[in-house]
Amino acid sequence: MKNKRGEIGIIIFFFAIFTVIILGFIGVITIGIIDIASDELTPIMEDLGMVGDTNVSEAAGYTFGTVDKVVQALPWILGFSYVMALIFTLVFVIVVGYNPHPAFMGFYIALMLLLIFGAVIMSNMYQDIYTGTDELALRLQEQTLVSYMLLHSPFILTLIAVIGGIIMFSRISTATGGGFGV
Repeated sequence: MKNKRGEIGIIIFFFAIFTVIILGFIGVITIGIIDIASDELTPIMEDLGMVGDTNVSEAAGYTFGTVDKVVQALPWILGFSYVMALIFTLVFVIVVGYNPHPAFMGFYIALMLLLIFGAVIMSNMYQDIYTGTDELALRLQEQTLVSYMLLHSPFILTLIAVIGGIIMFSRISTATGGGFGV
C-alpha cells in the first residue's frame, strides 16, 4: 500500500518560511510603534502629581514604568523568536521525515525562486522604512537583530531553503517495493 498523503510537505515548508518573514516584518513595525507610544506616554503619566490624597505619579511609575521596561525588552524577544522560528523551519523538515519524490524537485526550485522574490520585496519595503529619518525609522534602527535579519532575509531564507531541500531530497526512501514506489 502506497503512502497517499501527497506532496503537501513542500508547500507547508515554504508556507512556514513565508509566514515567519511576514510576521517578523509586522512584529518589528508594531513594536516600533508601541515603543514610540510608550516613550511619549510614560513621562506624561509619571508627572501627574497628587490627586487628592493619592500620589498618581508613584502609581504611574509602578504601572507605566514597568510596562515601559517590558516594551524596551520586546525587540530582543522578537529577535530571539524570529531566529528560533527560522530554525524551527529546518527542524520541521528533519523531524517530520518528509521525503518527496525527486520529480518534485522542479516544483521545489520554483517555490524557492518565489521565496527569494518575496524576501527581496519584504526586504526592500523594510529598507525603505528603515532608512527614513522619522521617529519609526529611528526605532527600527535600534532593533539591530531583527533589522539585520529582515534586511538580509533574501540570503538567509535562500540558505534555509537550500539546506531544507538538501535534507528533504537526499533522504533514502522508506517506500516498499523499490525507491519512491517505482
